[in-house]
Amino acid sequence: MNPISVDSRDDAAAHAPLRSVLLAGGGTAGHVNPLLAVVEELARRDSSTRITVLGTATGLEARLVPARGLTLALVPRVPLPRRPTLDWFRLPVRLLAAVRAAGAAIDSSGAQVVVGFGGYVSTPAYLAARRRRIPVVVHEANARPGLANRLGARWAAEVAVTFPGTRLPGAQVTGMPLRAAVAALVDRLALDPAGTRAAALAALGLAPGRPVVLVTGGSLGAVRLNAAVAEIGAELVAGGAQVLHLTGTGKADAVRDVVAAIPAGGQLDYHVLEYLAEMELAYAVAALVVCRSGAATVSELAALGLPAVYVPLPIGNGEQRLNAAPVVAAGGGLLVDDADLTPGWLRRHVLPLLGRASPGEGVPQALAAMGRAAASVGVRDGAARVADLVQRAAGVSAVTARPAAPVALEDFGRTHLIGVGGAGMSVVAALLCARGLEVSGSDARDGVTLTGLRRAGVTVWVGHAASHVEHARTVVVSTAVRESNPELVRARELGLVVLHRSKALAALMADRRAIAVAGAHGKTTTSAMIAVALASAGLDPSYAIGGSVLPVDGAVIGGPLPGAHDGTGDVFVAEADESDGSFLAYAPTIAVVTNVEPDHLDHYGTRAAFERAFTDFAALIDDGGALVACADDAGAARLVEAAWVPLGRRGGRILTYGEASGADVVVSNYRAAGAAGSVFVLRTLHPALTASELELEVTLAVPGKHNALNAAAAWTTARLLGVDGAAAAAGLAEFRGTGRRFEDRGSARGVRVVDDYAHHPTEVAALLRAARPVARGGRVLVLFQPHLYSRTRLFAAEFAAALDLADRVVVTDVYGAREDPDPAVTSALITSRMGAAGKAELVPDRIDAARCVAERAEPGDLVLTVGAGDVTELAQVVLDALASRPAP
Repeated sequence: MNPISVDSRDDAAAHAPLRSVLLAGGGTAGHVNPLLAVVEELARRDSSTRITVLGTATGLEARLVPARGLTLALVPRVPLPRRPTLDWFRLPVRLLAAVRAAGAAIDSSGAQVVVGFGGYVSTPAYLAARRRRIPVVVHEANARPGLANRLGARWAAEVAVTFPGTRLPGAQVTGMPLRAAVAALVDRLALDPAGTRAAALAALGLAPGRPVVLVTGGSLGAVRLNAAVAEIGAELVAGGAQVLHLTGTGKADAVRDVVAAIPAGGQLDYHVLEYLAEMELAYAVAALVVCRSGAATVSELAALGLPAVYVPLPIGNGEQRLNAAPVVAAGGGLLVDDADLTPGWLRRHVLPLLGRASPGEGVPQALAAMGRAAASVGVRDGAARVADLVQRAAGVSAVTARPAAPVALEDFGRTHLIGVGGAGMSVVAALLCARGLEVSGSDARDGVTLTGLRRAGVTVWVGHAASHVEHARTVVVSTAVRESNPELVRARELGLVVLHRSKALAALMADRRAIAVAGAHGKTTTSAMIAVALASAGLDPSYAIGGSVLPVDGAVIGGPLPGAHDGTGDVFVAEADESDGSFLAYAPTIAVVTNVEPDHLDHYGTRAAFERAFTDFAALIDDGGALVACADDAGAARLVEAAWVPLGRRGGRILTYGEASGADVVVSNYRAAGAAGSVFVLRTLHPALTASELELEVTLAVPGKHNALNAAAAWTTARLLGVDGAAAAAGLAEFRGTGRRFEDRGSARGVRVVDDYAHHPTEVAALLRAARPVARGGRVLVLFQPHLYSRTRLFAAEFAAALDLADRVVVTDVYGAREDPDPAVTSALITSRMGAAGKAELVPDRIDAARCVAERAEPGDLVLTVGAGDVTELAQVVLDALASRPAP
């Protein structure tokens, strides 16, 4: 049967949630990497979906799957013999044991659908699923399918293939689910191609402005590629190229011996490495790739629009030649047999491609044309396409459905929260307790948040133990809680109801008009502004905000936990967390989107997936509800365009705010005022906000134009809820800020210290622009702690540019949070890109870093401690170090 495009599918499906899925694939990266990409997409769509991976104890999955916090169920390794051997006689007994193990994993996980990626792990999964009449989805990476997938495709509900020529029954072309690092690179190159390439060139020590030929035979290398390219190395370099040659383990010396014959100056342009862990850096700089044609390699290069010379592996069943065929046919690559790859062939076919470069690009014109051709057949959303098929096989709509009705609070019973000290979890615990439930919680360490929870009536334990859930009916978890947590393990053994934090919050909002505030930056402040403005107007809203709302005129807001309040009014204001996709659990009356700037790519993988989540979020707005979005943000503008028609069909409306003249609420005449305040003007003609032209001046006690925009969003929301415009502005004047958002921590020896949560380049830049007038002529010094290895790697150049707005910067070690350490990612990625010499210092130890910034400070300076980690604890260290100085 000829493959058909997945885009031609019939989308009719039920709207039940995908509760549990089992994915089978192991042994090699070719099976494991696409599996993990689909796992990330399914988790993005619904973080409450239970995901189990079936694998072996010896394959690559044994290391990678647990490292992602996923459950790995083991089966015996049973390769299918390709030809008659003694293993044929042992196969039935071995396969039966593997099928039983796969069946046990399906039963224990309650999987609704089994997804197989080929290889010996998939065969028992397919057979066990067939016995249980559970739908199967098959993904075949190669153009020529393997035995396991040929078997599974016979009865599969859905069959996904990477290449159009793959012959499987019912095949649908989805492309390859891309590794997160490659998918993120696709987006980075689309957003900032010059900056992305420049940063990668610097990281690899390569010269700008010269085309890079990347040579790689995979992790094991390829002797033919190594020898042929090395022999014409001098000619490549003399022709203006530079070479990045990845030889494979143990094969570098042979290449270096040949390269040694290149004249001394040219040797500097021929770079030899055995292996490169961050392959995406090599892809970012490559103008041409000489490589094998494995399915993943071909798919990644096409998605990136990279031309290549494909040299299929000369052993196997010939699938590598077929893999490269569509790209080569489109003009995006050359294909040469391993035996024919000689120095002479390379001289005839490759050297002519490295001719005249396009002006200012450093990429030869012929290669640029080949790159465009490769991109024309590249697939960038393979993971999303496969996830669509998984949802359809399980009877779940591939488009975002309305969230299922939340669990009623009266059905919760005694509720236990794992990781209750987290910003999002603690407010849920306090609100559940305020609603009359018996609530307990546990966290790894004590602190002020747990103290507040105890005052609120929550039973709190420090440390995790299975016994903590013995008497609970419902257990609430966040994305940060791993399946191996002893309390979660015991909860599943007991069959307790396990809810994601977002589901518990949705239950709290169920009987109120819900205001959900989302965005990569500004949602905490905007949520708090809305809550304060509504409270000032007498609406007494409930709210759940992942940061403390600072006291107004000495009065404590929200009780023991100042980010949570159970009000008497019918409005509930919630900070909606997009970081793990959990904001898709809500059905708000009003959705506020401060911006849609790519972040959390460790979860979403790509910018497209991140933006798609916000489109899904807008689709969840109640009929007749409203979307309030920032007109100044390009991502939010795209969201408005996408949501306009579907929301309008349901009686909803969209209002925009910003400095843009076309916004429904325009912010203008911004100026700093007072010690750390601001004044600006709001103008609107929108009939939903005023019957005639309205212009009013708003005064805030917090600085920064970004806070003026946040206030405009809050004012617009208050007006939609019926609050008088002047009263809403007066309420905003009462706002004093939120914890860790330009929070004044004190002064010593004439130096003021302020703490801020900024952890994205855009946030850091906005913070420093706001800080400049507050410093009143003094210098602005920053102690910065990068947050997450993935974010540091992706945005190092952007962080450097933002921090260059300060006068002096001290950067300490990366705060890993939920991520495991990455030896290749350090804070030096940022400091090495800083502009003026001597402006930035890298001080790995956090205490030493705090003392260092204190030593650099002078009377009249403003010191900022910045980041989302434990850098907040260092503000006091800075103050103590300043106070210990001799008086001037």
